Amino acid sequence: MLALRNTRIYFGVLVLLVLILLNLPMRGARRVRGVIRDLVYPFETSAVTGRQRVSKWLSAAGNKHRLLQENERLARALAECEFRMQELKQIRRENDALRRQLGFAILSPRPLLLAEVTARGELGGWWQTIRINKGHRDGVLPDMAVITGDGVVGRTLDVTARSSEVLLITDPNSKLSAKIDRNMAFGIIHGAGVRTSGKDQLELLASARPAEMHYLPTTHEIARGDQVLTSGLGHVFPEGLPIGEVVRVALHESGLYQQAEVQPFADLRSLRYVFVVLE
Repeated sequence: MLALRNTRIYFGVLVLLVLILLNLPMRGARRVRGVIRDLVYPFETSAVTGRQRVSKWLSAAGNKHRLLQENERLARALAECEFRMQELKQIRRENDALRRQLGFAILSPRPLLLAEVTARGELGGWWQTIRINKGHRDGVLPDMAVITGDGVVGRTLDVTARSSEVLLITDPNSKLSAKIDRNMAFGIIHGAGVRTSGKDQLELLASARPAEMHYLPTTHEIARGDQVLTSGLGHVFPEGLPIGEVVRVALHESGLYQQAEVQPFADLRSLRYVFVVLE
């Protein structure tokens, strides 16, 4: 009841003030309205300032969201451009490799079949074998020489209709007749396998050692840097193909012949294209 009574009093006072304002002379009404405006002005100013701040914040939030979207779009575009650049670099490297190989094939007096390396290694180790995409239907047979423009790679081993396994000259099972170009000293090239630091190390994680050349006569001087070529004996590798160069020479423990370490000219770690020497 008390609250209702107070409400009625407030309402009555408000009505009375309105009636007084309506009946005031023009000059008095203007003064009263001026006083009311002065009283209300701070609140109006605060309201306007608040609206402006809210409007600026919303605008800034919208701009930030648009900037974030634009940054994300630009980041995606940059990543795509970098990926395309890497693709183009890879294509250029492959084109350069093919130009070198094809230039060598044009100058070679032997019939050569270009092949691509499709796989590396079997159970024997990462560096000892490769697989190429040419086989019987392309004229490839077992025991054909495989080379690059740099030098001898190995020989074909197992041949199917569409592919061939190639035994690299660094494999311990590989043997080929060779000669020192400078003085025609003959010997046999053996693969030396890979370097391992322990019994449990996987061969595919090791690097290939230089090939070993045995049975070099003691009557011939063999020096570091001597060029080693195929001798043509054995009916697998034609005569005169480059194999590598001598990096170390020593007398065999028997004292009957010299032996040398031969670093292959062909980079067997990064073979992509090779040639099979056709008969």
